[in-house]
Amino acid sequence: MLDAAGLDDADMLAVAAEVGHPETAFLSEAPAGLTDAGRTFTIRYFSPKREVPFCGHATVASAVALAERIGPGGLVFETKAGTVPVDVAADDDGVLWATLTSVDPYVEPVGELDVAQALDALRWRIRPPGPPRPLSARTCGSSARPVPLPC
Repeated sequence: MLDAAGLDDADMLAVAAEVGHPETAFLSEAPAGLTDAGRTFTIRYFSPKREVPFCGHATVASAVALAERIGPGGLVFETKAGTVPVDVAADDDGVLWATLTSVDPYVEPVGELDVAQALDALRWRIRPPGPPRPLSARTCGSSARPVPLPC
């Protein structure tokens, strides 16, 4: 939604639930003091169940939709996970392309209990492999905890 001004959290959640996509983006003007008025926006993402801090696909889609209205060029999105610059350009045929610089990834070790619980939930088991490898979870803003599983 390119103009979410006036919507509160409950409104955004209701719209996201009605749309039914994993993430729906809601844009509003950036907070006062941020640079480049008209090209800097606050963006929030809601799944049908809750707010999520970042979604790259919805950011790219929002940037292209904005560029259709205000023209190609640099955009800046303020997200719950950090600042995300996006460059939108048009090719010779006028097709818009967006490139974003994601928020910094967060990396943390994954404990054996997390892996065991994930394997159990999937009803998988580990066959004794070769040498053990350290496991880590990597994410760019999502609050979901991804657990890489050894093959």
